[in-house]
Amino acid sequence: MVPTIKAEVRKLLTVRSTYVITALSLALVIFFSFYISGWRADALTLHNPGAAASAVTGAVGVVSVFAALVAVLLCTHEYRYSTIMYTLTASNSRSKVLLAKLLVITAFSVVFTLIMGVCAPLMAYLGMSAHHLTLVAQTVHVWDVAWRTLFYGWGYGMAGLLLAFLIRSQIGTIATLFIAPNTVEAVLSLLLKKNAVYLPFTSLDQVLNLGTLGGGSLTPTHAAEIFLLYLAVGWAIAWFLLLRRDAN
Repeated sequence: MVPTIKAEVRKLLTVRSTYVITALSLALVIFFSFYISGWRADALTLHNPGAAASAVTGAVGVVSVFAALVAVLLCTHEYRYSTIMYTLTASNSRSKVLLAKLLVITAFSVVFTLIMGVCAPLMAYLGMSAHHLTLVAQTVHVWDVAWRTLFYGWGYGMAGLLLAFLIRSQIGTIATLFIAPNTVEAVLSLLLKKNAVYLPFTSLDQVLNLGTLGGGSLTPTHAAEIFLLYLAVGWAIAWFLLLRRDAN
C-alpha cells in the first residue's frame, strides 16, 4: 500500500497544473483579502466582530473548487494519456489504487484549505493596517470555523475526484464540476423548492453557511451528514465500476 501512496504523491507533485492552480488560488486570496476585504473595508466590516471568521469562510468558499480541479486532473490525466493501465498493473489491487488517490487528495485538500484559510484573514488585516483602518475586537469560534472550512475544502476535493472516476473524461469532468453546483442545482431548485437544500453541492454550501437554494436551510452538521451520504453512495458506485469495468 505504501508504494502505491508514494506513487500517487509523486504524480501530484510532478504535475505542473498542481502548482499553477495552487499559485493562482493563493494569488486570488491575497488580492481579494488584502485589497477588497482589507484596504477597501467599509464601516460595516470594520465594526463586525465576525469579520475574521467571514474572511476565512469566504476565501475557502471561493477557492475550494480549485482544489477539486487538482483532484480531477490527478485522475483524468491518466485516462487522457492512457497511463491508467500502468497505474493499475503496478499494484496488486485496484482498490489500493483508489484508496491511495483518496488519501493523497485528502491530504492535499486539507493542506490547501489550511493555507487559504490562514492567508485570508492575515492579508485582510495587513490591508487594513496599510490603509490605517482599525478593526473591532474579533470573536472567532476556532473549532467551529476550522471544522466547517476543512470539511468544505475536503468535500470539494472528494467530489472532484469522484466525478473524475465516474466520468473519466477530462473535459466532461471539468465541465460537470463547474456546471453542476450552480446551473444544474439552480434549475432543480425550481422544482424541489425548499427540498433543494438536500442537493449535494447545496448541502455542502450550507456547511459554510453560504446560503441556500429554494429558501430552506440546514444546520452545518446536518448539511455535512447529507453530503457524506452522497459521497458514500457515489464512492461505492465508483469503486464497483473500477473493479468491474476496463480502465479505459
